Parts: sequence; C-alpha cells; structure tokens
Amino acid sequence: MQDQRFERRVLQTGKTMTEKKTKSGLLGFIRAVFRGQPRRTLDLDIENLLVNVEKITKRRFKNHHLVKKALTHKSSRLANDQNNYERMEFLGDAVLGLIVSDLLYTAYTDEDEGRLTYYKDSLIQMRSLAGKARELGLAHYVIVGNKEKKNGFSNSDVLLGDIFESLVGAVYLDMGYEGVFRFVRTLFEKDIASVREKPEWDFKSKLNNISQELYKSPPDYKVVGEPVVNGVKLYRVTVDLNKHTIAHGEARSKKEAEQEAAMKALLRFRK
Repeated sequence: MQDQRFERRVLQTGKTMTEKKTKSGLLGFIRAVFRGQPRRTLDLDIENLLVNVEKITKRRFKNHHLVKKALTHKSSRLANDQNNYERMEFLGDAVLGLIVSDLLYTAYTDEDEGRLTYYKDSLIQMRSLAGKARELGLAHYVIVGNKEKKNGFSNSDVLLGDIFESLVGAVYLDMGYEGVFRFVRTLFEKDIASVREKPEWDFKSKLNNISQELYKSPPDYKVVGEPVVNGVKLYRVTVDLNKHTIAHGEARSKKEAEQEAAMKALLRFRK
C-alpha cells in the first residue's frame, strides 16, 4: 500500500515538474519575442539575410520580426491585416525616394531638377528595385501562399520591388535614418555614379510610347532656332503631340535639344 502511494507521488511530482518546465519554456519564448532576442530561437530561415543587412549597415538588427513582416505577402497563411508588408512598403517607398534624391543632389551639382527627377525615377523603377532584391536573395525569403509560390509570383519583379521597399522600411524602423542611409547608399552607389551614362534615347523613347498610346502617332520635333550664345551655337527645338506644342529644349546638338524637349514634355505628364 505504501509502495502504491509512493509510486503515485513520484508520478504526480514528475507531471508537475513537466508542467513547470513547459510553462517556463513558454514564458521564455514570449520574453524572447518581446525582447527581439535571442535570435537563434526564431526565424532561422532569414538568418543569412539579417547577416547581410548587418554587414552593409554595420549595425545589429534588434527586432528581426520587422524583417519577417517585411517579407510576408498577404497571400500567406501567416498574414493578416497587420502582419504583411504593405504598410512597411509605403514607408520604405518614401524613405528610399528621399535617400536616392539626397544622393543624386549631392553627386550631380550641375544638373537641374528635371534631370535629377528622371535619374531618380530610373533608379527606383520596379525592375531596378527587383534587381536589388535579387542581389540580397529576397526571392528565397519572401513568404507567400502556396498558389503564389507554385506560379512563380515569389520571383516576379512586381513582388520583389515591393518587398525591397518594405525591407528599406524595416531597416529604417529598426536602425533609424543613419542605418538605412548607409544601407541604401551602399546598394546604389554604383548606380548613382553611372546613371548619367544611360543611353540618351531614353526620354524620347518614353515620350514616344505615351504619344502612341494616347494619340496613335509619334511626337513631332522641330528646330525653331539656332542662336549663338557666348560664341556657342545652340539648337532650339520644340516637340508637338497631337499637333500641339507642349515643350521645348535647347542644347549644343540637335539630338541633345530633342532629349531636353522630350524630358520637359514627360515632366508635364507627371503633374
């Protein structure tokens, strides 16, 4: 009889200790979540990404849950109204635009706001941002639904461009402006340095596409003057869309003047 009571006490004690251990483990887990550490207990799949971000910024990412949220598409079963990348993408878009504008403003002191605007647009267009996302390997870490994963959406320019912006937002929230500035500057410094070397037909090509879509005809460029200013001959060009003059350009060559006119015309479409 005494043996049976002893056995029951042993079993009960073991059960109580197990419950305490489980409870202690759960509390430890919760504390880790709220402290954002230790990292090894959570999100091991994004460890390499965090290491890359920290290497670029030279700062420690304190709350890696921000990164996981930045990688979560609303199609994922883990997502809800608050747990997906969209709000962070909104923030990252604004932060990225500011930093790239700052870098361009500093790098190209001789360019006007029109050129700087198009330099910025070319650097932060969807395809460019998707390229940055691939450099960081974000396609391997993005969290999407099974259907989206099967149809290749996780590697699309559309998603990766958005995810890159949301990651910029996460870096800003965790590391502040100095950290995110270093992050963006490091990733874009080569592009900033070479953006002026892009083919000059870019503005005319964009304007041609718009004109064909709206009016079913190409833009019409006309040389309206060849003034000499300070001993330098210039070409003054106008550009017409749908038989209406909408912009003009002036430069040392006819080609450059047409590009200037096309750029100014494109700026009118942005307003």
